[in-house]
Amino acid sequence: MINQQYSAAQKVGIVLISALLILLYCFPLYLLINVSLRDYQDLSSRLALTKNPIFDHYVRIALDPLFWTALKNTILLFVLDVLILIPIASLAGYGLSRSSGFVVRSIRTMNVLIMMIPGTALLVGTYSLMVKLRLTNSIPGLALLSAGTGMTSTMFFYTTFTSMIPVELDEAASIDGAGVIQTYFSVIFPQLKAITITRIISVLTGCWNSYLMPMYVLTKAERFTLLLYVRKLFSGMMNIPNIPLAYTGCLFMILPILVFYFAMQKYIIGGQLDSAVKG
Repeated sequence: MINQQYSAAQKVGIVLISALLILLYCFPLYLLINVSLRDYQDLSSRLALTKNPIFDHYVRIALDPLFWTALKNTILLFVLDVLILIPIASLAGYGLSRSSGFVVRSIRTMNVLIMMIPGTALLVGTYSLMVKLRLTNSIPGLALLSAGTGMTSTMFFYTTFTSMIPVELDEAASIDGAGVIQTYFSVIFPQLKAITITRIISVLTGCWNSYLMPMYVLTKAERFTLLLYVRKLFSGMMNIPNIPLAYTGCLFMILPILVFYFAMQKYIIGGQLDSAVKG
């Protein structure tokens, strides 16, 4: 390891840049908290600290059954998406990484080409298909769509990472009498912890931030995800927006992500370290 020494000026510069980046990241959170503590008729500057903080919006969101329904729907969407996406994409990536020939090369090329197609270009056709299959206003249907959308990129990453694992591990497991599926789940898949954690985080953020397709597919309030619920708060009652209430909804939407991160922090950091060591 190279022991790099920094001068005093360099250390001060690093500290200042780090502090600036932290402020930039925290500024939107400050706005959310500051505005959420105001009355909806408070039109003063959003940068200035409110003098009379109120917590009515927090109580209102916490007691709103639609919020908890939207949270349940979003968590269900995330779990179903992971259960569909990870096993199928990882097994497909394993098969593609351990095979060769024209057909395999063609599949891998098509997979990369499909990744280049923007999802919005397929929006109309996808929505029409969802209607014909009667999968609208269905969280499992949306999870199937979400998993299908992320399948190509996830297959690509699993194929790439699995190619780095020596084939000798497969051969040793085969000598011990393990079949292909058993070899994969007992020998290969544990080696893919880094990419699996990365894709799970990607799916989580995707489910939490997904807006366009859920807006078309989910039209009933009891099927709303968290982002659709927050959009409903921004529209307000009788089309009169209640910005502090909507900002409070945004804060409530962020909380589960923070809880997930702190609960899984050990595994996330461990996966990143494994990836760095293998890289």
